[in-house]
Amino acid sequence: MSKTLRSTAWAGCIAVALVCSTALAGGVPSLGDSDLGKGAFSKMHMLLEKTVLKVDVATIDVRVDPKTEAKLAEISKGKAYSPGLEKDLANATLAAEGVVIQLKFVRDVSLDQWIDGVRESLEKAQEAGMIDGGLRAKVSSGLPDWFKALKDSGFHDGDRVLYKITPGQLRTVAVLKDGRVAVDRSDTGAEKTRLVLASYFAPGTDYRELLLRSLGK
Repeated sequence: MSKTLRSTAWAGCIAVALVCSTALAGGVPSLGDSDLGKGAFSKMHMLLEKTVLKVDVATIDVRVDPKTEAKLAEISKGKAYSPGLEKDLANATLAAEGVVIQLKFVRDVSLDQWIDGVRESLEKAQEAGMIDGGLRAKVSSGLPDWFKALKDSGFHDGDRVLYKITPGQLRTVAVLKDGRVAVDRSDTGAEKTRLVLASYFAPGTDYRELLLRSLGK
């Protein structure tokens, strides 16, 4: 399994791994939710490929709140893309109070692949100082139980994972390609919402540059 696919597994499921068992009522989160920005600096998009074989794995879309949209537009104004600009854009995104992230698979991914990816990416997040060792160990050991509902099926082409972030609140929804909701859970705590964002925008991830470069387009 490639590094890229393992990283995809982390970003697609870490939010699910951390949520509690209480399901939320209400509709599925959407990139078009009314509390999100609508302009070019509110949205990011990328296609993730398996590195060696150039096999498409998933599309990833991020939509942020209007306040964060304005910050991203101001930071980018008159500047060419550079490592310094990337850092500033990432920091602004990590501080966002309203975000919807959608990962849509374009190939099948087994549960074992997901778990391998989560465990590797947890180590990277800890190395970056974004989570502590206790949290890494808790998530790593809990993965098989948290994902037991998907043990036999894994994820398939067309399945989606969505994260809805509001201040101190995280909602994670997994929607199968036939429209059935497989996961609908919530968690409370700023450390959980930041962790989900860090899984996409921390230095060294496969997503950070591609997502941030798509701003304004």
